[in-house]
Amino acid sequence: MNEEREIAYKVRHYLNLGADKIDRKTADRLFESRMKALSHQKVAGAHLSLTGVGHIATDVFLPHARALVAIAVLVFAVFGVSTWNDFQKADEHEAIDSALLADDLPISAYLDKGFQAWLSEHSSQD
Repeated sequence: MNEEREIAYKVRHYLNLGADKIDRKTADRLFESRMKALSHQKVAGAHLSLTGVGHIATDVFLPHARALVAIAVLVFAVFGVSTWNDFQKADEHEAIDSALLADDLPISAYLDKGFQAWLSEHSSQD
């Protein structure tokens, strides 16, 4: 990279030395040609900056649009089913908790290990 930069500085230096020896008429013609080339470059650059966007949209996204939409719908459906299952489980747990709390069992029954085993069997049967 440094060698390229050094070469560029040397070329610029020699071009600057030669530019002092050019007559006024030739310098004006070179200046006009340079301005014309720069104006073409700006116009071409503006067109080139957006050239690939249309091709990307038509060549990449449109052929796969159905697949992309199907994948998005599938992801949305999986998320919806998962959320629905979470709500269903919460409703089931709420019903079990309400039944246990509404019952008139003494606190010692809840501390009994046998009751906990019976409760887990009963909840797994439902």
